[in-house]
Amino acid sequence: MKLVIFDFDGVLVNTTELIFKILKDENGNLTLDLFKDFSNGNIHNTIGDAIKNNNFSKPDDYHELYDDGLSTINIHDILRDTILKLKDNYKLSIISSSWGDIISSFLKKENLTNYFDDILGFDIHTSKVVKIKSLLEKYNVLPKDAVFITDSLGDILESNECDVKSIGVTWGLHDKKTLEKGNPVAIIDDPRELLKTIESVL
Repeated sequence: MKLVIFDFDGVLVNTTELIFKILKDENGNLTLDLFKDFSNGNIHNTIGDAIKNNNFSKPDDYHELYDDGLSTINIHDILRDTILKLKDNYKLSIISSSWGDIISSFLKKENLTNYFDDILGFDIHTSKVVKIKSLLEKYNVLPKDAVFITDSLGDILESNECDVKSIGVTWGLHDKKTLEKGNPVAIIDDPRELLKTIESVL
């Protein structure tokens, strides 16, 4: 068995503008660069540190605003087709910093519920290291037989801690230069390259 793990925000759905706007409305001085810097590490840790330092505030209704915004977004047809093709040969899971129930609702809306075996949001754990290792253990998969698809440096670094290869994608949060700092096994710019890249890595 081989395992393909997807990040959600910025990989399967383009939510960068949505999340930035929600946080910007609460934090007038927040810039896009500072927002992106939150994901240079584990985003829950970096935002938590900013809140402790009184430099940042997260809206109380963040999840409602995020859920409302997500309801207006659809998955790209190329990514949909990639998921359908991958399901024939791989175990598919989602690990995200967002709320699992919201992701589940999105997948239901997109008729993709049955294609993912696991959705591990921050309600399961804030650490993606913990969540990646839990999937490896659950399915008795060796790290070399798993890959994590992500758009952020922080995710790549957490994947590295698990000895799991990562593929960086540039259609989400971080650019190629930033992703390269984590030494992913590949970086791709076009969703049409995703399927063949996963197959070559695994």
